Amino acid sequence: MDDLLIRHATLYDGSGADPIEGDLAVHAGRIRAIGLSLPQDAKRTIDADCLALMPGIIDSHTHYDAQLTWDPTARPSPALGVTTAVIGNCGFTIAPCRPQDRELTMRNLTQVEGMSFEVLQRGVRWEFETFADYLAQLRRTGCAINLAAYVGHSSLRTYVMGADASRRAAAAAEIAQMAALVREAMAAGAVGLASSTSPAHNGAGGAPMPSRLASNDEHLALIEAMGERGRGVYMVTKGAQMPVKLLEEMAARSRRPVMILCP
Repeated sequence: MDDLLIRHATLYDGSGADPIEGDLAVHAGRIRAIGLSLPQDAKRTIDADCLALMPGIIDSHTHYDAQLTWDPTARPSPALGVTTAVIGNCGFTIAPCRPQDRELTMRNLTQVEGMSFEVLQRGVRWEFETFADYLAQLRRTGCAINLAAYVGHSSLRTYVMGADASRRAAAAAEIAQMAALVREAMAAGAVGLASSTSPAHNGAGGAPMPSRLASNDEHLALIEAMGERGRGVYMVTKGAQMPVKLLEEMAARSRRPVMILCP
């Protein structure tokens, strides 16, 4: 007996092929059969007439990092067919974060993401400091969808440099500290490193988001730290001062892919 039978659905297989009308049977968490008029031998049957059934949507650019600490449903993504969300884009994360930097982190989000400071104050559950702590908290609270998380460049700079993160370039010792944090985050389950050099990205009081102050050497050091385990993606929202040729060089030296967003 199947666990689930979905009948009369418009079936899209994700390949780009034309949809077909038919039934789909699920057993032990896997699709067992697709066809016309499958036997109605299932614990649960859903009539999907006039509805579409398709593989889940992967939303590769979200900013749910704060919301997920109080809203494990990740609204409104599930209602839109999203089954996996990638968080931490542009490096605008909330972990790692020292207790003394929480307000600065929230105020940065109010500017760069247009979030309500009052909502962030009341909503964010600060049961973490490190990136590993943050992922552990998300695992404890659960989530309605699958998640993949970047470790964020701006959060790394703030963690190491405090308020100076939005004021100056990092010293060599500070870059080394950030690289160590990237290694820790990758070991904890980060899918890569996200950053921004876009002049459109400003934080509290109009100051540039911390990653905008990073040198090319800093970016490369963190990308190389990210890729030491042979995995990870470098995601960057790039400004004009970061030419594609430079990103190609970074990808070649780190042997890791670069995903570019041009705002």
